Amino acid sequence: MSDQVRDRARRTRASVRRTGDDIGHGRRLDGYVIFTLGALLTGLGMIGVIDAGLVSSAVLGGVTFLVLRSRPPSPTPGLDGVLRDRRAFGALPQLLKEVSDLRVYGPSAVNVVVHAAEIRRTILRRGGQARVVVQAPEPRQLAITARQLDESLDLPITLATTMSGLRRLADAPGFEWRLLDFNPGFSLLVVNADTPEGFVIVEFHGFRDDSIADRMHVRITRAESPHWFAYWCGRFDRIWETAIPEDGPTGSQP
Repeated sequence: MSDQVRDRARRTRASVRRTGDDIGHGRRLDGYVIFTLGALLTGLGMIGVIDAGLVSSAVLGGVTFLVLRSRPPSPTPGLDGVLRDRRAFGALPQLLKEVSDLRVYGPSAVNVVVHAAEIRRTILRRGGQARVVVQAPEPRQLAITARQLDESLDLPITLATTMSGLRRLADAPGFEWRLLDFNPGFSLLVVNADTPEGFVIVEFHGFRDDSIADRMHVRITRAESPHWFAYWCGRFDRIWETAIPEDGPTGSQP
């Protein structure tokens, strides 16, 4: 047997093994099915069992399917399209238009609580609910947390202002707020957690940023990623369970 014949036999055996492996693992099944049907129809057409026109139509349909199947996948967005800064999400009142359930954690949450009147009008007066957790005003922990935030923020003063706003909201039906004794390194805004349209915005704290707008944010909808949407909703639930009301401890410890 010549080297050429042996090489052809070796390639044939390798091709057969590769085909068997693909079928055994469920790979490229559509291509193999179309090839088998095409070969069968062509053979039947050659011996006159079926009409040649039918064979041509079937083969053309198979080729068309394979062309469509071979299209490259749609490009995935780059990281800059996923990881954004605060400016990408616009003003909070725009996010609140269709909100019935708002959950927030932030060291001061000042950029949410400053819109207290909007929260009362667009969420609470319509029968919705809002829960807010902020940092407990313990001086040593506030000093540590301040290092993670932007240098333009006076955290103790900002937090005191936020807490005054939260106390004014406390009498509104559907509103609750609590204090957390440490900063987990991120802020959370959860919107309509129990609906198909729900989404979360996660803000990762940096280290002595120049501005709050510099922090990296990611927006995750339930439709885009049920897993990570549920994960971050769960993180808020644990924060809420651990936090305590201003007037007494009821939260659980981690």
